[in-house]
Amino acid sequence: QCAVKLAKMVGYVSAGTVEYLYSQDGSFYFLELNPRLQVEHPCTEMVADVNLPSAQLQIAMGIPLHRIKDIRVMYGVSPWGDTPIDFDSSAHLPCPRGHVIAARITSENPDEGFKPSSGTVQELNFRSNKNVWGYFSVAAAGGLHEFADSQFGHCFSWGENREEAISNMVVALKELSIRGDFRTTVEYLIKLLETESFQHNCIDTGWLDRLIAEKVQAERPDTMLGVVCGALHVADVSLRNSISNFLHSLERGQVLPAHTLLNIVDVELIYEGNKYVLKVARQSPNSYVVIMTGSCVEVDVHRLSDGGLLLSYDGSSYTTYMKEEVDRYR
Repeated sequence: QCAVKLAKMVGYVSAGTVEYLYSQDGSFYFLELNPRLQVEHPCTEMVADVNLPSAQLQIAMGIPLHRIKDIRVMYGVSPWGDTPIDFDSSAHLPCPRGHVIAARITSENPDEGFKPSSGTVQELNFRSNKNVWGYFSVAAAGGLHEFADSQFGHCFSWGENREEAISNMVVALKELSIRGDFRTTVEYLIKLLETESFQHNCIDTGWLDRLIAEKVQAERPDTMLGVVCGALHVADVSLRNSISNFLHSLERGQVLPAHTLLNIVDVELIYEGNKYVLKVARQSPNSYVVIMTGSCVEVDVHRLSDGGLLLSYDGSSYTTYMKEEVDRYR
């Protein structure tokens, strides 16, 4: 009601967004009015079932609000009628349904103060469903340049209540697959959505700053899983290179010593400040043994056409990728 009153006071006509700050005692204060649709406008559309861009165009054409079908449905009157609606009357209240949460997907590194980055995208897979919808400005084989805005995706989750909307968003973000030259905020968003303070809606404008100060990090894969996957990637490259070099020498009429055909590779990795020394032995083209500190695990490995590895380890399957950079593996 205050937003409508404010727009009428300045004679504003069309879609717009009024933002307020709320205090703990329930009082609220005007922050700003944007004479346009916000990028979060699907939140309103999903709870009101109103196509806002369409309504905006119809208003610009001179069609009154009470003649727009979506508006009439939202106010609980016949969509096919043309009777006026008293929008100021308490007898005509809009009937929104459910709850919506929006999540911006950005190319920022939470571990480095949300520093934006750029680069190419090798893979981006997101599947919308009846409760979650999203869009992205890039696709596989695309990229983000250094002068672009760090946001390249937006996801919206609907639920009958706030808890259901949060749950749907968490599931959607966990199923979102982005592989590129840059870090994203996806894992950090999942962490935020699963915090107790967010679950109970006990947050304020300083909430995120406090989490950053406390160095709260996104959930990481199990340490041993990360070490095993890294060792297998490094070893697999070495083993395949040794076979390739041996075959090329035969094509040139040369026969290299048999010991150049590696079956065991020594791997040293530093992960989260700890050094790991491992041996990776190949038992067959798709079977490896990883040895460390006297213990060993067997891992089935299948190479994917896009350069990844499909691993079967400890009763579960994992799809992993590795990129070698100047001073590290990622």
